[in-house]
Amino acid sequence: MQKIVLIFCIVLVTVKTGFANSYIENLDINTLNTNLQKAKNYEKQFKFDKAILTLDTALYLAQTEDNKLWFAHLLRMKARSYLISNSLDSAQVYSEKARYEAIQIDNDTIHAMALLNLGSVIRKKGDLDSAKVCYSLALELMEKAKDTIGIAEVLQAFSILYKYTGDYDKGLECALKSNYFYKKLGKTEKYTRSLIDLANIYERLKDYDTALACYEKSYKLSLVKDLPKVAATSLYNKGVIYYRLKKYDLSEAEFNRAIAFNDSIHDSIELTRIHNSISIVYYTTENEEKLKHHLNQSLEIAEILELPDAKMRALNTFGMYYSKKKNYNNSLSYYHESFELAKQMGANKVIASTAGNVSLVYENQGNYKEALKYNRLSADYYDSVFNETKQREIEKHKTNYEILHLKDQNQINEIDKKRMRAERNVTFGLSVFVVVLLLGLLIFFRMRARKNRIIATQRIQKLEDEKKLMAAQSVLVGQEKERERIARELHDGIGVLLSTASIHFSSVEEKADKETGEMLKKANKLLKEAGREVRHISHNMMPGVLSKFGLKEAIEDLFEVVEEAGDVKINLDLTCGEERLAENMEIMIFRVIQELLNNTIKHAKASTVSLYITRGDEEISIDYLDDGIGFDEEKLPQGKNLGVSGIRSRIEYLGGKLKLESEKGKGTRYSISVPISEKIA
Repeated sequence: MQKIVLIFCIVLVTVKTGFANSYIENLDINTLNTNLQKAKNYEKQFKFDKAILTLDTALYLAQTEDNKLWFAHLLRMKARSYLISNSLDSAQVYSEKARYEAIQIDNDTIHAMALLNLGSVIRKKGDLDSAKVCYSLALELMEKAKDTIGIAEVLQAFSILYKYTGDYDKGLECALKSNYFYKKLGKTEKYTRSLIDLANIYERLKDYDTALACYEKSYKLSLVKDLPKVAATSLYNKGVIYYRLKKYDLSEAEFNRAIAFNDSIHDSIELTRIHNSISIVYYTTENEEKLKHHLNQSLEIAEILELPDAKMRALNTFGMYYSKKKNYNNSLSYYHESFELAKQMGANKVIASTAGNVSLVYENQGNYKEALKYNRLSADYYDSVFNETKQREIEKHKTNYEILHLKDQNQINEIDKKRMRAERNVTFGLSVFVVVLLLGLLIFFRMRARKNRIIATQRIQKLEDEKKLMAAQSVLVGQEKERERIARELHDGIGVLLSTASIHFSSVEEKADKETGEMLKKANKLLKEAGREVRHISHNMMPGVLSKFGLKEAIEDLFEVVEEAGDVKINLDLTCGEERLAENMEIMIFRVIQELLNNTIKHAKASTVSLYITRGDEEISIDYLDDGIGFDEEKLPQGKNLGVSGIRSRIEYLGGKLKLESEKGKGTRYSISVPISEKIA
């Protein structure tokens, strides 16, 4: 009893442990999902630090539980957060890690998304060729995984890439495909964002009306889906297009709406850009008060958030405005401040541009010495920019060379290893080859002999079939000849004798007494009936109408007799033409139709029979139908089946084809086609 209780307790503990483990596993997945959703929400609020911290927590949990799938997915999401926040170096590191983990677990989708992130990082860094390679690999993996949404995301990335390379036609093609997939799959949020990329391409193609329509549609959908960032971007881009179209009032209105949206989501970085952009509108319309207001707003945000690029843009815009107003002192003040800030940042391109602007201001003041000084400074920095670009290209090629060289070394080492393995196994390989070759030859010759036997058997069978067919044809022809002979002898011989005897009996009958006359009258009646019977038999064996007038008249005569009986309704449609067929062909076709009609009357219990004959240039088509009880040919008794077999034999003799369709309770249909041949005589 104690043992039973102990076993029961062990089982109970095991079951409880199993339930507990299952619960913990489900709890872990739920926790990972919760953290992932939190991170996505933080991204939407532009709280990237909190998003990355939440993802780190989820990554720790996935690693602790050794959940490699989730671990790879979360690494990819962390790379995405860094990418959105423009932390490109970190985004590249985590994209590579996610890619490595995806390869380890053989997950094409995560691998493709990691490549997509990596390509976007590289694109933002300016290496468009390498970005294209990453996108192409990602697209191959998405197509392999049949991930339609993933394919759409890669196409969207391609459209952005082609926009930067200036290949707008390819960019438009990719953007349209991506847009179509999102809409078809009901991914409204992604569809809304992709409309902006599509509009960007139309904008580059100077199709401003279509671009504005796409931005407006994106804006309206973003309001429905609560995507204020997308709404603000759409409004900003509309403002840019209206500025290019010189519709400054509309441009100002759209920029102000974009400022309101970015204020609502506290996107200060984007605010600096919009304030600077709207100030360009006021620069063009010479609205000094509003220009200063928005530039000061841009400068204030840039200083608070320590955004030197935004500050330099605002300072240069101030410098341009005062230079336009010929307030050269204020213009130089802003340009010099921008110049010093650019020097601190090492932004040689901005230094060169600003120095050129300063040179123009000094030239307008008549201070040619300072103008020349800054002009030379601008030229020097432009040379420096050129040299930096050239150096980056050299470094890039150097890195590519080193990678290729490393690959070559690895390939050389691998080739050496393969060569050594090949040398060790060459004897074995040759032996195997010889054995396989001998076996192959043996199998080949055996298969060849077998094939020859099969061909010989088929030839013998074909000859036997031809022999049987010829025999059957001879029998059929013989039967018809014999019928014709017997019919002629019956009609011309016995029929004539009976008619003559009847005439003689009639003559004697007139001279005999009454009693003898009655006997002769009865005998004469019997002779006349015998004559009619002989003519009937002769007609059945070989209708005179057929030999004298042809197939059409013979068939009409045959069916007229049946119709006069009143039991079966007849439908005839005979298009046989005036030209007679070969004698044997007419006889065979008549016999087939006679047999079909005979089968219907005897067995089918039909109320209607239809016959359609059409003669063409090369063949005769016969369609015979009845509405009788139908039958299953395979289940017919041997006696009844002979009728169908006889019909088939005659059709085969004529070189024709027969199709029989019959079902119990649904009547019978014979479809016959016979080629017209002069050989059948």
